[in-house]
Amino acid sequence: MRKYARLLLAAALVSLNLAALPQAASARQTITVSTTDSIIQGHDKAIVTADHSSYNPDTARYTLRGNVMIQFGSRTFRTDTAKISTKTLQLWTENNTQLMEGDLHFTGGAVYADLQANVAWFFGPNCSLERPGLAIHSDNMVYNWCTRIASFDGHVLCIQKGEQRTAGHMEYDLDTGKIR
Repeated sequence: MRKYARLLLAAALVSLNLAALPQAASARQTITVSTTDSIIQGHDKAIVTADHSSYNPDTARYTLRGNVMIQFGSRTFRTDTAKISTKTLQLWTENNTQLMEGDLHFTGGAVYADLQANVAWFFGPNCSLERPGLAIHSDNMVYNWCTRIASFDGHVLCIQKGEQRTAGHMEYDLDTGKIR
């Protein structure tokens, strides 16, 4: 009887240890967002990776969660959660969104981007554009990657080469480095 009690105790300990092990993480998912030629014409395809994704065929929209990365041309969006439409190439993000393009680093609390129109709207708190020698912080900002103009609204603080400026509205030309 004692022998069976020890075996039962050992089996119980093994099963408790196995239950305490972390569950295997699901593999990251990669999605290539391809749309009709009339919409995508002249545009790059978006390559999307996320820990979890789901697709709604009725709305043609992906819902993405966990370490979301969206590469579109030379731009990379990183965020916690996002939705992207394969019909319209519209992107909605929530929580800690970043957009990187070369040495440019944009951040915001949430983003709405129209990838077909080449524009992204960033919403607070703490929207910012940073590049070597420049940091601009504001409540909201808009970036058009064709015109290469970033517009800032709300409480705007610009620090460029050690000098500070404040304003309610400011535009920055990324090609010339001039503030308007």
